[in-house]
Amino acid sequence: MKGLVCAALLVLVVLLLASCAAAAPLPADSSKPIEPGDRIGDVTVTKGEGEDILYIWDGGCTGQTDTEDSCKAKVGEKANVSLGVFDETLTGKLDSLWAEHTYEMSIEGRPVNLQAFGSIDVPHPQVLSLRAWNVVLVADKPGEVTVFSKGVVNGEPFTQTLTYTFSAP
Repeated sequence: MKGLVCAALLVLVVLLLASCAAAAPLPADSSKPIEPGDRIGDVTVTKGEGEDILYIWDGGCTGQTDTEDSCKAKVGEKANVSLGVFDETLTGKLDSLWAEHTYEMSIEGRPVNLQAFGSIDVPHPQVLSLRAWNVVLVADKPGEVTVFSKGVVNGEPFTQTLTYTFSAP
């Protein structure tokens, strides 16, 4: 009888301690599209307008192959990770090219809800202006993030993998 009481007390103590333990955070649903403000590890996925934004063509990325780029940014720096659509012939067809293009993006394998981020028109040194999805990464700590994009612009399909390495400022 004494052994049964001790066992019951032990079970009660274990259950009490288990109920007091902090619940582990649930992993992000990898099938749920990324929305503005979502976090992937130490990186916030947000929007950026009217601020100092690092774009792919600003010198932070170097082409590894036709479809892969390695990009560098500093912790705290805002990096737009979208490829842009531009009018190669400068005939004013940017609006129609944008309306007809298709684009999908994933970050660390999770799809991005591009409509939630919207688009942004950006001055560009060679093509004057281009339009990109307003998807911006901001890292809190050093690390790497991989962004995959694919789509079709002006009848031309593309795929691109960008690996962003965020380093200490």
